[in-house]
Amino acid sequence: MAPTVRLPTATEQSHAVPISTYVVKVVSRCNLNCSYCYMYNLADRTYMSQPAVMREDVTAALSKRVVAHAARHDIPSVHVILHGGEPLLLGKRRFRAWVEQVRGALEEGGVPSHFSVQSNGVLIDDGWIDLLADLSVNVGLSIDGPKRFHDRHRVDHQGGGSFDDVVAAIRRLQAHPRGPRIFANVLAVINTDIPPREMFALWQFLDVPGMDLLLPHATHENRPPTGAMSYGDWMVELFDLWFEQNRPDRRVRFFENILRLLFGHPMSTDNIGGRPSGAVVVETDGGIESIDAFKCCEHGLTKLGLNVLRNELDDARRSPIIRAMQDGVTALCATCQACDLRDVCGGGYMPHRFSRERRFDNPSVYCEDLQKLIRHIRQRVIESLPRELIATARREGCRP
Repeated sequence: MAPTVRLPTATEQSHAVPISTYVVKVVSRCNLNCSYCYMYNLADRTYMSQPAVMREDVTAALSKRVVAHAARHDIPSVHVILHGGEPLLLGKRRFRAWVEQVRGALEEGGVPSHFSVQSNGVLIDDGWIDLLADLSVNVGLSIDGPKRFHDRHRVDHQGGGSFDDVVAAIRRLQAHPRGPRIFANVLAVINTDIPPREMFALWQFLDVPGMDLLLPHATHENRPPTGAMSYGDWMVELFDLWFEQNRPDRRVRFFENILRLLFGHPMSTDNIGGRPSGAVVVETDGGIESIDAFKCCEHGLTKLGLNVLRNELDDARRSPIIRAMQDGVTALCATCQACDLRDVCGGGYMPHRFSRERRFDNPSVYCEDLQKLIRHIRQRVIESLPRELIATARREGCRP
């Protein structure tokens, strides 16, 4: 069932954000069986009808559509994210052929591009590192806390944990002469059973340049898992540990994005800030879909009935759910519209607002947690400023 938002008029459609980020499911299978996986273990079961691997004709059609869309909307560059499933299951030969085919078509069409891959890390070896470096493809890995926590959720199909494999992949990337150039960051789904100090200690142990945090995918129908702390308290404590370390070379994207938004810098991420999103997913069969996170809401919600084999990418921009993502803060519920944090929080991640009764016309299921974190970060920033600057701002009518 589509979200209850009206279709845009032709005039409104002309102002919709062009698509510049493509999350491409080159493989629709995975060598892990993570308990919280929105692709395979939540409400949506459409993966069962997907081909395991993207065919060459679908890849060619996708490339053609991206070039045409970029030319039509004068897009300066595009970001192609190889995703899955586990994209490295494609194998080295087919992976190289896929990237070279798409990049070659984009270059021929005059479209600059950047490629990255999100992997669980299990298959990473020196051969993969050399291949990714040859192709200038950045890699991000996933690790969900110390071993005893990570291995509860990120398991293989026999129930075995994957922590040791991921740490080995990180160390291999760090030790390889070409690894640091392509190693982008490490991604973690928040687990509030993990003491924040242990999570921070893991980051220090891993010594990676970038970290990012994801709130567990949840809705008003399927509430977030409960743990030892609230999500807000957990994020506040972790932020303080990171902020007080004062290491600009150790970045946490989620925290940095909030800081940028507090200072008035526009952000293009879709989980905070409420800015219009220019991203779509392309499935292995060529299906053009909304972002994967909507799979946590209900079965089939990401399906637009579109395919790169027969549809232009502008057709996706006309779909109600893509349009709702592109409406940004204007699509928020009345509670969010009246909130003083609206332009920083942006209502949080759109899938986290879902309920069967009101669809997306709700605050985020994490509303209180996001408010707590953002207000805390704002206060920490104010406290770090010179008192004279704050006094001057107040005299001039500014409210920190």
